[in-house]
Amino acid sequence: MKVLYFAKASEIGPSSRYRIFQYVPYLKSCAVDVAVKPLFGPTYFRLILWPPVIRLVAKAIYVGSRFVKRMIELLTLGKTDLVVIEGQLFPYMGPAAERLLSKRYRFVVELDDAIYLTYRHDGKIPAILRMSFGAIVGNRTLAGYAAGYTRNVRVIPTVVDTDRFHPMNERNWSVASDGERPLVIVWIGLDYNVSFLDLLVPAFQRLQKDHRVIVRIISSRPYSLSGIKTEFRPWSFNTEVADLQTSDIGIMPLPDTEWARGKCGLKLLQYMAVGIPCVASPVGVNREIISDGRNGFLAATDEEWYTRLTALCRDPTMRFEIGRAGRNTVESDYSLKGWAPRLAEAYRALADASRSADTGTATADSAGLPRASLTRRSR
Repeated sequence: MKVLYFAKASEIGPSSRYRIFQYVPYLKSCAVDVAVKPLFGPTYFRLILWPPVIRLVAKAIYVGSRFVKRMIELLTLGKTDLVVIEGQLFPYMGPAAERLLSKRYRFVVELDDAIYLTYRHDGKIPAILRMSFGAIVGNRTLAGYAAGYTRNVRVIPTVVDTDRFHPMNERNWSVASDGERPLVIVWIGLDYNVSFLDLLVPAFQRLQKDHRVIVRIISSRPYSLSGIKTEFRPWSFNTEVADLQTSDIGIMPLPDTEWARGKCGLKLLQYMAVGIPCVASPVGVNREIISDGRNGFLAATDEEWYTRLTALCRDPTMRFEIGRAGRNTVESDYSLKGWAPRLAEAYRALADASRSADTGTATADSAGLPRASLTRRSR
């Protein structure tokens, strides 16, 4: 089976890396050959760190050249069994390209974020979904939204490679907050989400009065928290696992908003996969991933955040046990190895459903999805 995947970015982009690139070798072993066509490469992510004026000019030139490349790819498509679009074909523009594509091929939309809530997307994303034959989404919040505009919605959670994200072979779990080094509370993520840490400043201020702790921020640029001891680690594919392994507690604060409820809990899974305990806001998919007090903690108020973090700082045995339970959760429910065959099955089912719809011979599978292959759409 052949799949053509229009990704937002190369492997440097976290969404594209976790939603498709990490799957490619495993899908190939399932007889699913995926050709990934990224819109933006590493250059785009370097440009966003440049000075504003230079960035604006350079970004315009780069984005323009990448748009031309993608348009050429669209105009030269050959036969394929399934076309998948990660979000949209051309950011900043209307859905004209998707409309053009829909006249020749049936396509599926992939969503792992509530992009439909962002500027100028409240009308564009519904339009693209209406043109699509189905959607692959990262959680039930996104599934509920997509189902309002398209059929054949499949939930495939964001998962992690447990061979890559794993606990350290040896670790001194006996180190407490008054030991030889401060305990490290870690947050990892994109810079436009780092402001969520401001929600925890009151809890951090109390915590740092009682314990030797430091907040480690792993992102693309430094961020300061008022009166809080922080340590910045620039994100790198080569160092992110070690930076997490050498931390003690992972955190995922979120406001209870529609945007936050669309998130897929990736950082939680990264923490849990390396065996460190985590504390998260009880928002969206976090409630599904964490069983409070068993494989992690949920905290909604300043007092709950302080209490949960204090308990973990004081008790190395608790950190070890919660971390181990978190690792087990990821291995059983959110591992790349476990979900790759299911993604392959979803691709086949969507492709089969598309061909059946063209021929008028659709039959339903066990998930209520028609079965059969997507080739060039009948006119």
